[in-house]
Amino acid sequence: MHGQINRAPAAEDDDRIDLHQVVDFLVRRRLLIGFIAVLTMALALGTALLLTPRYTSTAEILLDPSSRSVLGDQLSGMDAASVAAASNIENQISIIESLNLLRRVVEKENLVADPEFGSQAPGRSWRSVLSGLFGGSRATTEPERPAEPGAAAIPDDIRASIYRLRGALLVERVGRSYILQISVTSTDPNRAARLANAVADAFIVDQLETRFDAARRASDWLNDRLQKLREALRRSEEAVSQFRTEHNLVSVGARSLNEQQLSEISAELVQVETEAAEKQAKYEQAKKILDEGGNLATLPDVIRSGVVTNLRGRHAEVSGREADLVTRYGERHPLVVNVRAERREIERQISAEINRIVANLENDYDVARTRAAAMAANVAAASGQNTSDNALAVKLRELERDAAANRTLYETFLNQSKVTSEQSEMDIRDARIITPALASGSPSFPRKSLFLAAGTALGLVLGIGLAALLDLLNAGFSSPRQLEEATGLPVLSSVEWVNLAEGEKTRGTIPVVDFLAAKPLSRFSESIRSLRAGVQMSDVDNPPRVVEITSASPSEGKTSIALAMAASAASSGKRVVLVDCDLRRPSLTQQFGLDDKPGLVEWLAQTAAPDGLLYRHDASGIFVLGAGGKSQNPPDLLGSARMQHLIEQLRQSFDLVVMDAPPIGPVVDAAVLAPVVDKVLFVVRWNATSREFVRDAIERIPGERKICGIALNMIDLRGAPKYGRYSYHSSAYYKKYYVG
Repeated sequence: MHGQINRAPAAEDDDRIDLHQVVDFLVRRRLLIGFIAVLTMALALGTALLLTPRYTSTAEILLDPSSRSVLGDQLSGMDAASVAAASNIENQISIIESLNLLRRVVEKENLVADPEFGSQAPGRSWRSVLSGLFGGSRATTEPERPAEPGAAAIPDDIRASIYRLRGALLVERVGRSYILQISVTSTDPNRAARLANAVADAFIVDQLETRFDAARRASDWLNDRLQKLREALRRSEEAVSQFRTEHNLVSVGARSLNEQQLSEISAELVQVETEAAEKQAKYEQAKKILDEGGNLATLPDVIRSGVVTNLRGRHAEVSGREADLVTRYGERHPLVVNVRAERREIERQISAEINRIVANLENDYDVARTRAAAMAANVAAASGQNTSDNALAVKLRELERDAAANRTLYETFLNQSKVTSEQSEMDIRDARIITPALASGSPSFPRKSLFLAAGTALGLVLGIGLAALLDLLNAGFSSPRQLEEATGLPVLSSVEWVNLAEGEKTRGTIPVVDFLAAKPLSRFSESIRSLRAGVQMSDVDNPPRVVEITSASPSEGKTSIALAMAASAASSGKRVVLVDCDLRRPSLTQQFGLDDKPGLVEWLAQTAAPDGLLYRHDASGIFVLGAGGKSQNPPDLLGSARMQHLIEQLRQSFDLVVMDAPPIGPVVDAAVLAPVVDKVLFVVRWNATSREFVRDAIERIPGERKICGIALNMIDLRGAPKYGRYSYHSSAYYKKYYVG
């Protein structure tokens, strides 16, 4: 039977989280984690106390088209549904945040001289930097952004105040309603309320002025056009009157059949020319707005378009959904990206539909003009069939048609001019303040509870991370499970560290042997018996009788383990011989006081008689073969045939042969000795020996299944429980089974 354990179950558990290990880790590092968490929480709270408090006041504006509905479509300029559809929330927010509107607020409130928003306001201190990081305000100085139209014409001091005000301003839509919240954050609650109300008032005034200005420009253009149409009508009527007078055409008698046809065609021509004049007026109005950079959405044909109305309704709905998703998930969420793409597509469709309507106006005008020309040609063709007597009548009717067309066009423009003039004088409010801003009684920033929660969470993360890093940096083995998983070998016993008070020993006493004899039921004694049993059970059919004990590096307690195993076996009535094979640093020889006596070197070199080389320790009954004198080639001696012969002799004479070999890391002696022994016991010091060093040392021991197991030595019981309640059978959990 081989002592190696089956690794398959452990491999199956590698992907599962062991809650016991997690709990053990948290308990083991609880002081470090708690200290860092408390420290971070204290720093967060201190930061919150040091930051300058900021107050936020909010005013609410309702975009209300109901004021237009009572005036009717003609005077209001558009129906209520069109106004609601045209109230693009994003556009209104952009207007509120624009330079021109905020400039009005800055100049009205004299913010240039304000200590917080003025151009001479102090630069960003470390407190303001922290405020920006934790969301106290969006900006306190002029942000780096693309230059806006007209920004170069604004003085530097006013522009600086505008950007400071914009940094403290936040405009949001309330759900899917047509309510806008205008919030201003400031270090003074009264100043925050005053500026929020000032921005809201400036927006209302800007809406009125924009509408009045547009109506005034349209009225001026119509008046200029009316002057030209009035002059054209006057000339056409004078031409008719003059023609009648010159040709004495006071009245016309009975008309012929051709004259009747000409009359009907002429009437139709007048109607066609009238339609062409109306379409020309619409097209020229659209062209003028386009040339002046105006808003084509205000054209009557665009406003009456059902397609545009539906698209604007969809746009308002998508904009509401976008605001809701941004509030709920943030700017970069995939749902926000998708709804913004949908909004941009609707805006593109609205623009395309408006361009199509304008193009249709031009096409309708071209068609009407072509039709009028065709009708005129027909009239001319019909007139050619008249006799020369009818030429004057034809000419007269032509002049009359021109006069009638000019009269109809003039009356149409005159009516539109009156309507536009009335619109410019009426007070139609599409937006009104429903909730004025009030001074806040408590600061909106910093929130101490939020800082405490963030500091605690950050402290726990940092504490757990640092604790995990310390565990990863621990190069040694802290539990038998780690050692078994790393080496694939069983841990036969976990041996505690015992203070043997070596400084107080007298000559002839061995601290380890004396401790085992004085405390046979102690944890240390039980762990040595467990180690002996594990070595014997490593091969049930052929229990090992010659056991080599080695380690990866010095100071791992292998000599104490060898001495304790030998003493424990001797106390059970077995004949045991302890051989000091460390010919370079024979610590075992020194403990028994055999420094000046011949030993293993003399036996192997045949420089001394075999008789008398074995020393018997009376207190324990152990036979000891010391290292003897110095040797220049220990590996050659240990690997010689005489060494094999010696081991066979000892095997025949003793029940257990324990060979204390040097560490395999620095020298090769233990590897040379391994082939001639039954089993090798490998000693690893708890929480000290490097894991890579242990694996490398084990691989250097020749022979398949030569290592019977590992002894995890020098465990500090004060620290061992930190690695799990059941990590060691010698832990405090089992102390009721031990005495001493």
